[in-house]
Amino acid sequence: MKSMSTTSDQNNAAHATLLNNTVLHENDLIKKAKSQFSYHKDVLNTFESYRQCVLHNELITDVGRKFFLTELHNLHTNFKRVLNYAAEHNKFRDQNLPTIGPLIICGVARTGTTLLYNLLACDPNCRAPLFTDMMIDVVPPIARSDSIEQKRRIDILNSPSQETEQLTSNFIQIAACHPYFPNEEDCHILRQAGCFPLFTLISDNEDSDAESWIRNEMNKGYAYDYHETFVRMLNSVDAPKSHWLLKTPYHAFYLDELLRHYPNALLIMTHRSLDEVLPSWCSLASVAANGHFDAMNSISRDRITKRCYQSMDKSIECIMKFRTCQNGGVDQSRKNMFDITYDNVMKNPIGVVHQIYDYFNLQWSNEFEIAMNNWLLENPQGKHSRHKYTLSKFGFNQEDIQARYADYTKVFLSSTFSHNQSSSTN
Repeated sequence: MKSMSTTSDQNNAAHATLLNNTVLHENDLIKKAKSQFSYHKDVLNTFESYRQCVLHNELITDVGRKFFLTELHNLHTNFKRVLNYAAEHNKFRDQNLPTIGPLIICGVARTGTTLLYNLLACDPNCRAPLFTDMMIDVVPPIARSDSIEQKRRIDILNSPSQETEQLTSNFIQIAACHPYFPNEEDCHILRQAGCFPLFTLISDNEDSDAESWIRNEMNKGYAYDYHETFVRMLNSVDAPKSHWLLKTPYHAFYLDELLRHYPNALLIMTHRSLDEVLPSWCSLASVAANGHFDAMNSISRDRITKRCYQSMDKSIECIMKFRTCQNGGVDQSRKNMFDITYDNVMKNPIGVVHQIYDYFNLQWSNEFEIAMNNWLLENPQGKHSRHKYTLSKFGFNQEDIQARYADYTKVFLSSTFSHNQSSSTN
């Protein structure tokens, strides 16, 4: 049997190796990339600040610490590889994106966006980023038709590691809240540029000012410079016949920046009663944190609830500022915007997609409709277990939430607004 001192020495050595292997640097970022993409320093500083949070938070387990540090290292490595590729192949940055769109789902989290996104991705004429595009060997970019290389990347994704095996039960719980699909949201692109709003959940600073960390996140407009570079890179090898399809709740924080980079964007905004959204979001965040912390004690749980609440406040504030006139009504001059409710998506998902295509004058096809029906048959609600949550678990009550977000509810969830949206597509 090994002595305790030997085991301790081995643990210390393993910890030192981990720290050395996950040190963030720019030694492999070529001079041309540094010159063309000046924001590389901002991204490095952001990732280093996240890294320090991971190192100093004593509640994170050894498995969780290794997971977070490795994740940060991989994101930054992908970022540098893309910048190097873009600097050496800069002609693709001058190539035009499709004249239509992109079609972008930018609603608040937990409002049916994942279901809608996967149905819209069934259109053979559109192109949504694959998870392997964004996370596995990001350069050189490859076409979806390259079956050999696609299989190799999928095999890498599915190959187990010691850390993923230790977190398997946690991943299963996350899948019940938010299933994984081949077409994933483009937050994975933004994360490579250090735009990762809820990473502050791991901060060791209990009293971090809400306005400060949210403002810091919202000042990362350069993340959309990187986002556009990444999409153009994918477009250079596998452009869609019609339009790109994108989706992440992060976009709600950056709607003006989003349109600056994609002026032809067609925006879909999903809405749901926030007394259902908030506990669902807190539940997902809690489940995601479970495998990485010693225990989901009251401090951790309260921090998650607080951060989710703060983030929701800012998200709703950004949406209201972007969407409403001085009199508080919806700005009808925005013709590139289509609103839908969670209830309508769940009741008639293909019908809602049809409304979207009619509104934006996109081409419908029988092949598209058949693919959506097949997807729904293969992915029934509850396939990955049921996501259960309550208001009381996180200290919420319906009256407080309704009062807090009364203006948003009046504008986007009133019966009059829902009727107007239905009428606009008839």
